[in-house]
Amino acid sequence: WCVPCRSEIPGLNEMQRGLAARGLRVVGVTTSDSADLVREYQKDVRQDYTVALGDDGVAAKYAVGVLPTTFVIDREGRIRQKIIGEKSRAEFEALVGPLLDEQATAALKQE
Repeated sequence: WCVPCRSEIPGLNEMQRGLAARGLRVVGVTTSDSADLVREYQKDVRQDYTVALGDDGVAAKYAVGVLPTTFVIDREGRIRQKIIGEKSRAEFEALVGPLLDEQATAALKQE
């Protein structure tokens, strides 16, 4: 895994644990590793979120040319942000916090 990708893992773990109750779900996608390699990596590096396997077709479909690339996807499955390059937990939370608040407000209005 790329160095910036590995650097983001602790912050993503913290966000998954800290914001799951508000509806956040972190999902990592690897396009160059097999399931066996992911499991081997996870023996040394804890990941508190799901890691899915993709391929070059997935990377091409979403125009991923730089790693890490992060997508913020809302509950309806719409891509709301595409973030290229490494970000800190604080930067990620600044991006997803308003979306989580927006979705919570919408849920309250429906009740």
